[in-house]
Amino acid sequence: MNAGEIGTEAGRIFEYNLPSSWIFRSQEDQNDFGIDGEIELKDENGKALGKDSVFKVQIKGEEHATYINEGKTLSFSLRMERLRYYFEFKVPVILVVVEVSSEKIYWLPITNDETLRVKAIKSEKNESIQVHLPIENNLVRRNDNLAKKMLDSVIDCWEHLNIKGLKESIDRYPSISPSSLNQKIEDIGDALFKAYHQQLNNLLLDKNYNGVFKKSSEICQSPIVPAKDQFVALLYYFQAFQISPFTNVTREIFEENFKVCHWLINLAREQKSRVHRLIAIGKSRLVKFRLRLDRLHATHHSVDHFHKESLEHLIFHNQTQQLYRECCLSLQKIIELCNRLTRDNQYHILSDLFIDFYASILMFRSVHDARGAKESIDFLENWHKNMASLVMTYCVITNDLFKVERLYYLISTLLKEDKEATKEIRKVILSRLPELEGGLDDLENAVLEANKHQDFYSISIKEQKSYFVDMAKNLGMDPDDPENELGQIVDMGLKNYDPTTIMRNCESLFVHYRPGGIIAQSLRMHSAGGMHLLVCLKHGHAQGTGNLLTSLFDDSDGPNLGYSFKQQNCDKCADCRPRSEDWSWNLKWYEAAIEENSEFLNKYKF
Repeated sequence: MNAGEIGTEAGRIFEYNLPSSWIFRSQEDQNDFGIDGEIELKDENGKALGKDSVFKVQIKGEEHATYINEGKTLSFSLRMERLRYYFEFKVPVILVVVEVSSEKIYWLPITNDETLRVKAIKSEKNESIQVHLPIENNLVRRNDNLAKKMLDSVIDCWEHLNIKGLKESIDRYPSISPSSLNQKIEDIGDALFKAYHQQLNNLLLDKNYNGVFKKSSEICQSPIVPAKDQFVALLYYFQAFQISPFTNVTREIFEENFKVCHWLINLAREQKSRVHRLIAIGKSRLVKFRLRLDRLHATHHSVDHFHKESLEHLIFHNQTQQLYRECCLSLQKIIELCNRLTRDNQYHILSDLFIDFYASILMFRSVHDARGAKESIDFLENWHKNMASLVMTYCVITNDLFKVERLYYLISTLLKEDKEATKEIRKVILSRLPELEGGLDDLENAVLEANKHQDFYSISIKEQKSYFVDMAKNLGMDPDDPENELGQIVDMGLKNYDPTTIMRNCESLFVHYRPGGIIAQSLRMHSAGGMHLLVCLKHGHAQGTGNLLTSLFDDSDGPNLGYSFKQQNCDKCADCRPRSEDWSWNLKWYEAAIEENSEFLNKYKF
């Protein structure tokens, strides 16, 4: 075997003997000279063991190794240049030697070996040095004790790095020059900011999103925090913002999302980190796709609200087609990124991106099925299904139970239209994790219960208004944005949505909504735009307004003192009969009342 074949075989043997809960990421395509890969460890429950469980490995192959000390030690020749390079890492480095002929694996922690460190410092030449690996430091497939021994060694290396960094910081900080401050922070950054990252994680788990925003901002805006730590802190900030944005204004939400994505990309460039760049690009493309998709979904469902021959229908149809094309282009870029991550074996990044992206795909498919060509519809469905299977397989193999649960729940949403939507995915999960069968049943039942049909009349007023808010925002009419003119018209409609407080004053009081304009048509909201009437069904009194109904009824504290409906008609009426305190208005009652009093109400013209 030549040197290349020995190296390839050594890599295969090493990766095959790794425990299933150890994630190996090849780094041969990165700038880490002489470093073959990175390993992240998880426990038997699939929980990440933390940053202290991440380490670098340098894999060397020997067809027939050299043994000394009566066969108790493997002797391996290593160039001093490589050794010095390994000591520059701020994460543990483990040297692995594989004897290809016997398929035996031996390892040695470099990071905390002070003898080798002294030799590396004192030597100015590039000669080779003999490194001795104890044969008890070996690795055998499915031998948990041997794997734990390596893990314990990695933890020792992390403790060595942390203590060393902090000690140096204490000893040298008073005399450190401003010019070397940034380098010093790099030297101790892992030890100093590890606690910050843990704190951010705790804040996120506790749903203290304001705490996440505050702490992340402090870290990201500090001139002495390394870029890699800023990147991690910014990811926490981004995640918290997706869950609980600190603004309700759609424009501000997307502005903040794009600002964070741009910041992530710049930090990745600063570090020249390929992995971080891929993460940042994924976040950016996802945000852009969601923005376009929300608008597309809203216009697609609004276009049919207009008469097919009307100008409004033409405008909305053209706008929908343009948004559809833009969504297709954004989707294409995301698919290309997912495929690239698959080719590069970046499954951890892929799983995060795909799971965040899954629900958006389902929303897009509802529009795509109506507007796309059959060939493209079939392609997207097949790609989506195959990618879901790949990601789920990875999550199962790595024992990432959180992602398994999240992705299975999302896939289960398809059960409404396809009773066997989860069949194949379920097999993948139970083949390795049979104990999850009951949990999968619970997830399916939860989804089916949530998917039970509920008509618009049966949901609460609050839920109805929330629906119209989301629809309006996606159409660019944000009622929470004081600078959005159309949004403020929607906001007025929301304030007038429920006239319960007015109509409780008398059984004869009736609010007759007369919506008008493109906003009312596109939203199909009864209280949007137009001129609404306040009518006494008994005596025929009527007043109209395009503003607040409450002010029309009683403006005793406003400029129309003495001219509001209540003051002119109700206060002096002997027939006033208040409704009961538990009476409330609803859409179903309103539409029945309109039909019952249509002849009377049609007399009022505007």
